[in-house]
Amino acid sequence: MSTPHQRSYPRSDRIAQLLQTEIAALLPRLHGLAGVGLLPSITEIHLAPDLRQATVMFSLMDGPGRADLVRERLQEEAGEIRQILGKKLHLRRIPPLHFAYDVRFDRDAEMAELLAHLPPAPEDEA
Repeated sequence: MSTPHQRSYPRSDRIAQLLQTEIAALLPRLHGLAGVGLLPSITEIHLAPDLRQATVMFSLMDGPGRADLVRERLQEEAGEIRQILGKKLHLRRIPPLHFAYDVRFDRDAEMAELLAHLPPAPEDEA
């Protein structure tokens, strides 16, 4: 049974969603990412329950080929991202940001490719 002050949407989930939105909005303005071509999409943020660490998941439109380079650049920009977030958001503390490539979308594309090459199902003869 929940009390009137409890929310069904945990604070860590709300903060993760807020961080995802704000980081995605910041990326086009960061100069360190200009040389890597297409900007990454922020797909999800895994926030520790104590709010002391955030793993920022990203994907790339052109697949995993540049994932390591983009992750390195994002990690280099993490301090600046935290500073900007700290000034913009009304949070006591912005957690350290760790960036990781989100392979889920590559797996989806691989599965779609496999399914596209399956032979058609045999017709039922009734």
